[in-house]
Amino acid sequence: MPLNHSITAAEKRQSAAGVSLRGRRAILRTSESGMLGTRQNAEGGNTMRKVIVAIDGSEVSKGVIRYALHYAAREADAELLFLHVIPVSEDSTLFYGEGAVFVPPSNDAVKREFETFIDKELRAMCATPEKMSVTVRSGRVSDEIVQFAIEEDAYMIMIGHRGLSGLERFFLGSVASKVVANAPCSVYVYRPKELREKK
Repeated sequence: MPLNHSITAAEKRQSAAGVSLRGRRAILRTSESGMLGTRQNAEGGNTMRKVIVAIDGSEVSKGVIRYALHYAAREADAELLFLHVIPVSEDSTLFYGEGAVFVPPSNDAVKREFETFIDKELRAMCATPEKMSVTVRSGRVSDEIVQFAIEEDAYMIMIGHRGLSGLERFFLGSVASKVVANAPCSVYVYRPKELREKK
């Protein structure tokens, strides 16, 4: 996505603090909070502040959860909607063979697993968000995240950037960029400091 705005150092600090860039589209390459990018819709967003927090159970997801909890602590009207997508696509045939039938795990079982995953982070931070929920869906990860944001009229999406390489990047590395390109709202891409330092 082309840059439509030249971002000053002051605006970077504002964006990292959760201040919206109204009426603009922008990409932030780095910030002190570990954020890689943000996209703001032209209308300036909603007032309900439903925040989609996309997680996959990785260490990076823990950082995304912590950032989301900090955000909710600052924004009293924020509602955290944690989302995990069980990946199901034609790429499965490359791993299971032509004509193989891929049976995804039960959404209910996965939901319980991620509720436990999130609860551990809540207890570690002694945090209790006023409004939160956990949703599990199946499908193409980026498509499902974007669709969920549309259905919920989300104010923002938070997603992690994993430092993938090789075959992993070929299959998984474009999820964050596709979400940024197609989301109907602001997107914050969390990139851990250690991954930035490896570049």
